[in-house]
Amino acid sequence: MKNEHQPYERYMDRRIPTVSVGLFCRLVASQGMFYPCYVDLGKAARELFTKGYNFGSLRVDACSRSGENQEVEFSTAAVHTVATGKLAGNFDVKYRIPSYGMVLTEKWNTENLLGTIVEIQDRFARGLKLTLDSWYAPHNGKRSGRVKAELLNRNVTVRCFSLDFTEKSLSRLGDTVCNLDVGLDTGPQVNFSAVTGLNGWLMGVQSAFDVPSSQLKSLSFAFGRVGKDYVLHSYVNDAREFGGSFYHGVAHNLDIGAMFSWTTGEPGARFGLAMKYCPTQDLELKAKVDHESKVAFALTHHLSNRLKLTLSSQFGMASFSEGHKYGIGLNFHPCC
Repeated sequence: MKNEHQPYERYMDRRIPTVSVGLFCRLVASQGMFYPCYVDLGKAARELFTKGYNFGSLRVDACSRSGENQEVEFSTAAVHTVATGKLAGNFDVKYRIPSYGMVLTEKWNTENLLGTIVEIQDRFARGLKLTLDSWYAPHNGKRSGRVKAELLNRNVTVRCFSLDFTEKSLSRLGDTVCNLDVGLDTGPQVNFSAVTGLNGWLMGVQSAFDVPSSQLKSLSFAFGRVGKDYVLHSYVNDAREFGGSFYHGVAHNLDIGAMFSWTTGEPGARFGLAMKYCPTQDLELKAKVDHESKVAFALTHHLSNRLKLTLSSQFGMASFSEGHKYGIGLNFHPCC
């Protein structure tokens, strides 16, 4: 596979073709694309530290599509945690209805949670996407839900959603973990985020507002710059945590990145360096090191257009007695 990147994967769901980071940066800098969501700011550097690393686990992912227009997608994942010996998995079915601008997703995981996601885009207004995300636990009758609205245009990206949860202990698997816990007994919480920019500069704000108490629970600001082959990102969370990241596409097959953060009241800063090198079209080599002297390596081999194998390992340079972690991942995804 070619060494192409998706700094902001959500763009790919908006009918914008896959592009390299260099081309992506040029398009954003010239305001030729929609701005990313707040949670996607700094994603280019963040993926250098997270994507392809699966320490302490054995993971298998598979995806297939069916239908005349490939409108039905089946995906499943199984994760075996080496330390605990626990096996977890999930199964998702996604059905697209283009005539109504709708995507319906049904989910199930080994925690016996059933989920339904309904997405409607560009039906009520151009650039408006409405999402209903609900979960149900049949074994105890508990439910959770989320309603989200997202508006995109050439000038600003706005996201607003409210969350209602009946049980704070409701667990999810992998990427389906929700980042907020709100009980119906305390009322909903409204979250708002917006991103805009000018000539390659990006500015964003994100907040969480508790409706019953009329209190602002969190407030974050972000500021960054997108160039032809680099991405700069900085943020402030609740005036307590300060951080940033840097991404640079040095060459067509070499990417480097750095991340740092500091929280008031803590003795030191957290930082890390990462790189990705692709010697061939079928091979990806990744490495990273952090402030705790933990070194990690990952190798991804594209066995075919649909199948890839990932091997990763991490060890501590400060204390080799702690042992090392390893991970193996196998991913199958249709090429079209």
